[in-house]
Amino acid sequence: MSSNLNTWLKKQLEQRHWSHNELARRADLSQAAISSVLKDKRNAGADFCIKIAHALGESPEKVLRLAGILPPVPVADDPILQEIIDTLSPMSSEQRKEALEYIRYLRQRRKIE
Repeated sequence: MSSNLNTWLKKQLEQRHWSHNELARRADLSQAAISSVLKDKRNAGADFCIKIAHALGESPEKVLRLAGILPPVPVADDPILQEIIDTLSPMSSEQRKEALEYIRYLRQRRKIE
């Protein structure tokens, strides 16, 4: 497993006060699969990452990138842009449109000032 995914996933479990069993239950995975991946005994596959993403309310793309299955996006050098993408990805199309309208409003306001 990518150390990025390992570190991130352990932090998520800690922040949520979840055990391996709780994550396994929420992700519909076996506790053995969770433990094997976290102990680097097995690599995280795409199905594992997608189920973990859904269980944690994250975008599958984020988890797949952390696992090294998908290549990093070009904005990865800018953590703020990356966070914006990660935040918007799981939103509905309508919610993303609303966020874009707000960003456009902020940009337009700056032009005026």
